[in-house]
Amino acid sequence: MLLSNATIVTDDERSSIVRAGRRTSSLRRWTGFLSAVVTAVATVALSGAGQAAADPLAAAKAQAAAVNARLQSEANQLDIASQQLDAAQQQVQSLHQQGARLHTQISATLQQVGVEQSRLRDQALQAYMSGSTGTGSLSALFSSNGEQASASQEYRSVADGSLAGAIDQLRRAETLLSSEQRALQTNESQAQAALDAANAARQAAQAAVASQRQILAGLNGHIATLVAQQQAQQQAAQVAAFRNRVAAAANAAGSGVSPGATSPNLPSAGGAATAVAAAESQLGVPYVWGGETPGGGFDCSGLTQWAWGRAGVSLPRTAQAQYDAIPHIPLSALQPGDLVFWDDGTGSVQHVGMYVGNGDVVHAPTTGETVSYAPIWGYGLVGAGRP
Repeated sequence: MLLSNATIVTDDERSSIVRAGRRTSSLRRWTGFLSAVVTAVATVALSGAGQAAADPLAAAKAQAAAVNARLQSEANQLDIASQQLDAAQQQVQSLHQQGARLHTQISATLQQVGVEQSRLRDQALQAYMSGSTGTGSLSALFSSNGEQASASQEYRSVADGSLAGAIDQLRRAETLLSSEQRALQTNESQAQAALDAANAARQAAQAAVASQRQILAGLNGHIATLVAQQQAQQQAAQVAAFRNRVAAAANAAGSGVSPGATSPNLPSAGGAATAVAAAESQLGVPYVWGGETPGGGFDCSGLTQWAWGRAGVSLPRTAQAQYDAIPHIPLSALQPGDLVFWDDGTGSVQHVGMYVGNGDVVHAPTTGETVSYAPIWGYGLVGAGRP
């Protein structure tokens, strides 16, 4: 970001002499940057002209809150449907177990029927052998094509009282067999119907949740865009305010009026002046990645850490950590000693410089370069902070 030059007013006369030769070029760069800022502000203003009657960010947040409420409701319904499906599955499992027991009972009943049939035949045979019935009845009893009903009739005709009791026991066993088979079929049908209904309800709830999540994701993306636009407006306003401060200081210096309290080039109270002087003492020292050696080499965060360390202030080692550790300030409030941060386009802070007044920072740029002054540039500018 190119910020305008003004007359340097510091307690360090050496700094004034060193930086005097770069005022004109810095002012030209600042003028170019102002044009870019004006264009950016105008673009943002035009994009929001159709929404003058309402705050689009607030409206989007309200809509997202409503969708989120619906999502929570649908999620609750999904939870209920899932519980119902679990219950239906447990019921099916229980009925399958009952079915297995019924099958066991059916097998036992079939075996009992066979026993009763065998016993009945034995009693009929004994009755015949004792002479209590005729050969015609016995022939019908053992005929190959006789149905169960006719066989029972023949049994009655040839059996005495004990034979009739055996027939009744056989009928009871056959009735029990039929009842158990019907119960098994009914239970299995009901269990499958309950499971199908619960599964359909859960699938419907899942679809509703997925739909609300998709809508919410779209709204969150829109909100992120609006927030970025709002932040761009705020940053542009901060830059404009800072430009006004620098211009006011330049006018005061040009008119012979002492800038005093109005100049943004006076170091803040405390160790800021010491930190600025320390950083400027390393002008011309080569950039060294990971470097933190006075006179030997610095990287960007190594320089700011060392300079503020000379003032008795401890800072973390990396640019991101320094940005996270110190209070943030608007660009319009910059004072010498404050730190200015840039990212690499991915949202991660990768570079830091120390503001020294007149819209300039002193920094360790990159490999192959040396510690030097540079106007604040706009690309990747994250913000500023004050140790």
